[in-house]
Amino acid sequence: MFPWEHLAFAYVLYSLFANVALRRAPTSRETVAVVIGSQLPDLVDKPLAWTFGITETGYSIGHSIFVAPIVCLAVYAVAARHGDRLLAGAFALAYGSHLVTDVYDPLRESSRFEPRVVLWPLESPPAGDHGGFLDHFALYFVRYVNELLAGGVTPSVALQLGLGVAVVALWLVDGAPIAADGYRWLRTRLQA
Repeated sequence: MFPWEHLAFAYVLYSLFANVALRRAPTSRETVAVVIGSQLPDLVDKPLAWTFGITETGYSIGHSIFVAPIVCLAVYAVAARHGDRLLAGAFALAYGSHLVTDVYDPLRESSRFEPRVVLWPLESPPAGDHGGFLDHFALYFVRYVNELLAGGVTPSVALQLGLGVAVVALWLVDGAPIAADGYRWLRTRLQA
C-alpha cells in the first residue's frame, strides 16, 4: 500500500473509535500519533532494504508482529509518563492497521493474502532488486499514476477517488485536526 492509503485507513479507524467510544473527534496530538504509527513500519524497513541494503526486503523489523508489541509498549511508557495514554492507543491502532493492511493488500491483485510480510525474522516475502529509496518510490509512484490514468475512470479509480474524498470529508467533519490548530496558532502569531 502507499503511505496515504495506510494513513487514510488508520485515520478512519481512529476517528471511528474516538467518535464512538470517546464521543469526540480525534485531537491534533492523537492525529499526529496516527500519522506516525501508520507510517513507521515503512519508515524503518524501506530505507533498511532500499537505501542501505541491510535487509532483503522492505518488510522486516518494522513490520514484524514480534517487534510491534515492543514498539507499542515503549510508546505507551512514554505516553503514560506524559499523562496521555490515548496517544499510545492512537499510535498502536495505526501501527497495527499498517501491518494488517500489508498482509491483506495483495488480495486487491490476487486471490491470496501475504502473512510473510509480518513474520520477520521467521519468514520474509521474496527479495526484490536493491535500488535506492528514490528509485523504488519513483517506480511505484509512476506505476500507480499510470494505473490511475491508463484506463480512464475505471471502477477501481472511481472507488479510490471516492474513498479519498470520503476520508477528507471525515477529517473535515472531525474539525481538520492538525491543520485547524496550525491555523489558530498562525492567526494568534500574526495578531500579536
